[in-house]
Amino acid sequence: MLLQPLMSNITLRRAIAEDGEWAVPLLFSICPALFSYIFASSSEQAQTILQRAFVYPHHAFSYEHTCIVELQGQPIGLMIGYPAQTKRQADEKVHGVMARITPLRKLPKILINVADFNRIKQDVSAKNYYLLGLGILPEFRNQGLGTYLLTQIEAQAQAANCQAICLDITYVNIPGRKFFERNGYCIALSKTTNRFEQFTRSGGIHRMTKALVEPV
Repeated sequence: MLLQPLMSNITLRRAIAEDGEWAVPLLFSICPALFSYIFASSSEQAQTILQRAFVYPHHAFSYEHTCIVELQGQPIGLMIGYPAQTKRQADEKVHGVMARITPLRKLPKILINVADFNRIKQDVSAKNYYLLGLGILPEFRNQGLGTYLLTQIEAQAQAANCQAICLDITYVNIPGRKFFERNGYCIALSKTTNRFEQFTRSGGIHRMTKALVEPV
């Protein structure tokens, strides 16, 4: 349960490009191995690439799709997600952004890794909402804030007329999986490849889902 004094001082706002300085390290920390794999870079280099990408609009890792959580005006967390149609459009824009900000020598390996990851990740159904990530600064965790933010995301999904919400989480992120299970999410499918497992040491990817409306 979220502590009442904390809850009464929580506000949510849309991110701006200037939030990247503190928001990107938190976003990256949600799944550093996955970002490093997709960007075919070391952890430090991958975070720098994500930092550069964050300020561009219209793509999957953009500030445009990020919501900032503040406590008395201080940023303490973020969440990033979108309805299926927006996700498809945002994913299509990622390649163009990567071509602008990534050294040419890295592009061949990035393309190989992205193609491999595409064999793992699942499509998002037209009526679903996709949660890319939810992060809270360490000093504000274990106070019910994660559950509160998840209800806010689900409310946004329902406002967008989505019937379910889904997310991807690595096999090794057992605390994260248990958190989502406690909040009504179930593993719908689990996939991996030898290459993904070898380079990320993350096992594979669970797709977790939660229905937002009762089936007819």
